[in-house]
Amino acid sequence: MTDISKVDELIQYILLTAGQEDDRFDRELGPIHLIKYLYLADLSYAEFHNGKAYTGLPWRFHHYGPYCEEALFRIEPALILINAEKRTIESTRYEDDFIRWSKSDDQLCTQLFNTLDLSVTGAINRLVHRYGTDTAKLLDFTYKTKPMLHAAPGDYLDFTIIQEEGESIRAQSAETCEPLTRRQEKKRAEQLSQLKSRLKQKLSKRQQPKFKFTPPRYDDVFFKGLEQLDASVGEGLSYGEYQASFSDDIWKSKTRSDTGLS
Repeated sequence: MTDISKVDELIQYILLTAGQEDDRFDRELGPIHLIKYLYLADLSYAEFHNGKAYTGLPWRFHHYGPYCEEALFRIEPALILINAEKRTIESTRYEDDFIRWSKSDDQLCTQLFNTLDLSVTGAINRLVHRYGTDTAKLLDFTYKTKPMLHAAPGDYLDFTIIQEEGESIRAQSAETCEPLTRRQEKKRAEQLSQLKSRLKQKLSKRQQPKFKFTPPRYDDVFFKGLEQLDASVGEGLSYGEYQASFSDDIWKSKTRSDTGLS
């Protein structure tokens, strides 16, 4: 059964956590971000509680990943309660991605941190800082979580698979070193850009190679060789439009759920 109070508190905490980021752009989250972070918080809690979701929300495989309509309907009421700012933008790439919410309140954020379970706050702090408003990377990460890889479109997601697989979302999202702040990441990007620029300048000043380039000969021998290679392959497909069909079994095949296969 869904615990609405936990859903609301988590939505509020996710936005308040984003509100602590250095860059103003990273402090604004849309419904698509809030829902995915809410799912990841439930998944993190399930690791320590025998596959049970923290909120009790019924998550399903829908379009771009895990989704719950009930969670979507709770976003506005939950954020109005903390006087969050709502902004409307234009977006054509993702559905439910034309609204941005923002709220900065360190005191309220700390209050919710002390109220919520540590397994969910830890996941939110880590993942919101890592993915922020990068919709594509966030969707890619949630799509590759174990419940998603064991489900087909329309299926309800089974969180107990985390226990069975023995693979933690903490391990999936862990950084190999101490994570940088947004400001540090920008500084590192600037340094790399400057380094690349200096390397390009050095390379451009180098002398041209002293060997003489001989272009290939596109003569009769060359084209006859191509004809023989094409003939050995057999008749190719004629130009036109084609339609490929796949069995529904592909969604629950080992090629999706077993990361050891390629």
